[in-house]
Amino acid sequence: MAAPAPNRLTVEKQPLTEGPFRLKGEVRRPTDADCGFEVLDTFERFNQCNDIYSRAQWDERVRSKKAIDWFKGMFMPGLGVKKSEGYGIKDFALRNAGWMGTNLVIQRSLDQDRVDGFGDYIRPYSAPNAQKIEVSDAAAMSEEIKRVSRLFGADDVGITPFDPRWHYTDNFSIKTLTQKPYKFPDDLPNVIVIVTSMHYEAVKCYPSATAGIAVGHGYSKDCELVQSIATYILNLGYRALASVNDSSQAIPYAIQAGLGEYGRNGLLITKDFGPRVRIGRIYTDLPLAHDRPKRFGVREFCETTCRRCADACPPKAISHGPPTEEVPTQSQTKGIRKWQVEPERCFKFWSNQGTECGVCMRVCPYNKDISRWWSRLYYRFWQRLAASPFKRLALKLDVALGFGKRMKPGEFWRRFRTR
Repeated sequence: MAAPAPNRLTVEKQPLTEGPFRLKGEVRRPTDADCGFEVLDTFERFNQCNDIYSRAQWDERVRSKKAIDWFKGMFMPGLGVKKSEGYGIKDFALRNAGWMGTNLVIQRSLDQDRVDGFGDYIRPYSAPNAQKIEVSDAAAMSEEIKRVSRLFGADDVGITPFDPRWHYTDNFSIKTLTQKPYKFPDDLPNVIVIVTSMHYEAVKCYPSATAGIAVGHGYSKDCELVQSIATYILNLGYRALASVNDSSQAIPYAIQAGLGEYGRNGLLITKDFGPRVRIGRIYTDLPLAHDRPKRFGVREFCETTCRRCADACPPKAISHGPPTEEVPTQSQTKGIRKWQVEPERCFKFWSNQGTECGVCMRVCPYNKDISRWWSRLYYRFWQRLAASPFKRLALKLDVALGFGKRMKPGEFWRRFRTR
């Protein structure tokens, strides 16, 4: 049977009481208040086909030659190269090299209509060990998993219960450009959430292809990291599914696991790296203790004081207003009151320049380099100031000291060559 035309895909709405995960009782959870979530009775689980990257392949309102070239550009040398600084051959070469680890994972199951790590969870390389270790202390095992995660490269780790609200109703098929059944087990009660930081100076170069190394290599590191953690658990005799940008919405899980707060720019804001992180998850039946959400003043700072991301956003996709449940496009989850970012405007800008944009990440006052003792000391002082009644002073100080300014890609390369 021939696949329907890309703009004819019908995305069906699935009630909360149907499908692979059935929600019982209230839509809201006891921890939502601690997370800063405002989940309403109108909440609907999200269909992956409505994700902006999926729509760029089937929905002609988003699909364009530039959008398709954006996807191809990570695999095809020279695609997107311009004469502008930051968009030359070496800039795209660096970006594409960063994506190499991710691309190997993506391509391993394409013949089976799977996009491991980005459309579907990453298939385990082996079954669990038939000899299962006994876990008598879930809290002790949680600490062990966190140590193992950091050994493999995680910058922070949290553990939270499985929450069906953040899982998709259906997956997107790249083979037929239609939706396919969501096949994800519902008996893995624990979710290990990891975050890894991205290169600080590369992020300072946004927008440019040079900066793309931060995202591409960030995803490649995460793909290796979550599979390493999952493999460790499988060898202990328990089930584990590794996930990067697939299967569920990552930010709510990260917030529930105590790794950060939701920001005006629509990103997870972590305490150490601000929004400059990638998020991975491992779903498992290994007995583990759960962490609690942690608030450190991000919502209050974004809501009452800071508009830097909204002011700097090139396509004006970030709201200057308060959190709202109104969603401007179908690429957003219904029934959650939060800051709404317009993905269509955002992705169009990405497509037009041939590489992703991270300006909102660069200018965020929570984006700091803490690799030196004095920068870590300053950042902790600034965070306390931003969480105090002197929020405006914190913002003025951040601007006055030049944080968030763009680094020219040529300067990035100069520093790279002199190291």
